[in-house]
Amino acid sequence: MSEQSDVSQGGPNPVMDNFNRMPASDTAPTSEYAPRNRFLTKDKSVHQLLGGGRAADSALWRDKYLSAGTLGGSTLIWFLVEKSGYTITTLICNILMLITVVLFVWSNVAALLKRPGPPVPELSLSEDFVLSTASVFRNEVNKALSAARTVALGKDFKLFFIVIAFLYVVSTVTSWFNFLTCIWIGIVLLHVVPFIFDKYEDVIDHHARKAADTASVQYKKIDNAVLQKIPRAPAKKKL
Repeated sequence: MSEQSDVSQGGPNPVMDNFNRMPASDTAPTSEYAPRNRFLTKDKSVHQLLGGGRAADSALWRDKYLSAGTLGGSTLIWFLVEKSGYTITTLICNILMLITVVLFVWSNVAALLKRPGPPVPELSLSEDFVLSTASVFRNEVNKALSAARTVALGKDFKLFFIVIAFLYVVSTVTSWFNFLTCIWIGIVLLHVVPFIFDKYEDVIDHHARKAADTASVQYKKIDNAVLQKIPRAPAKKKL
């Protein structure tokens, strides 16, 4: 019995010997969906692309109470507006009117009974928040105006096709639903698409890269066959 234990402890192990004799370059094959340089997110996380704040936590369901509250509240407002016949402005005004009346009565009754009043926080917007928001909005508007100018001058056919396709999709979708329903659909998609993309990012990024490569090849064919043959005005000489 002891001899068998000695052989099992000190005897040669053919599996380990084969493993030790493997060259250093023999590594396990990597999957085609393995993480590498990102194509869609440019090596940034989905949370960072969404701003990294409470809105990002809600979209990615990292704060389940906030996500459920946002979806539930938006769905309730959409249902009330669609089924009650009120407009969104009428519904908001009625809700604000009800809240104002309740707080006013609560404050006066609490003063008569010498009880604490309603816990209404002091709301104010800081200057830094307003300036940062305005700066982000300004940058995005400038990007949109720059892209619109590029398309209008006919300098980028690829961007032109993307803009036309986007406007066509928006025009088609908005013709099916009213404005409030489109906003509700956008909120629902915001809580579904980023969550799915964050969970299956490797697979989606891989197929998006392949689709972009295929589209690039087809665009080069169209560019060589059609777009390059379109006469263009000569460039103006700079004085």
